[in-house]
Amino acid sequence: MPHQVISMSQREIDRLDMIQRVLRKELKGVEAAKLLHLSPRHVKRLKRTVEKHGTKGLIHGNRGKPSNRQIPKEEREKIVILLKEKYPDFKPTHASEKLACVHKIRRDPKTVRRIMIAEGLWKERRGRTKGTHRSWRARKERFGEMQQFDGSYHHWFEDRGGTGEVCLLLSIDDATGIITKAE
Repeated sequence: MPHQVISMSQREIDRLDMIQRVLRKELKGVEAAKLLHLSPRHVKRLKRTVEKHGTKGLIHGNRGKPSNRQIPKEEREKIVILLKEKYPDFKPTHASEKLACVHKIRRDPKTVRRIMIAEGLWKERRGRTKGTHRSWRARKERFGEMQQFDGSYHHWFEDRGGTGEVCLLLSIDDATGIITKAE
């Protein structure tokens, strides 16, 4: 029987190891379930799958197969030819609109963009790096070097005695953050 190479993720290798230990009766299914963070029922299911299909049973059936959403090769080649010959200087959205109007090929602009990037007709723009919006000023070294003042208008006395809105003035030392005066 010829050997076949099967690519597995580390998670699948760990699962296979645990299931094989369960099959050799070195470990109980419930213990394996706890170690793998799975339900005991799922461990039983995996155990049956490994018994029936071997190592391949733990790997997803669609691995290695082309996507069912993939554009047919002929259509992709037609799009590439049209983009290179008629629309080499178009942006992806405009190219997508032209393909739909003139050639009756309806594809999402993002799909056309991916094709254009792959063919070197469009350069992928990197997102703008955001600089710091504001840089924090370092606090002063010593007490009393700088005072910060702030005022807050509010109905502090709940309109008792007809006071209305009053401003609370506050003085804060920059070095320590201590309130030095409030009126």
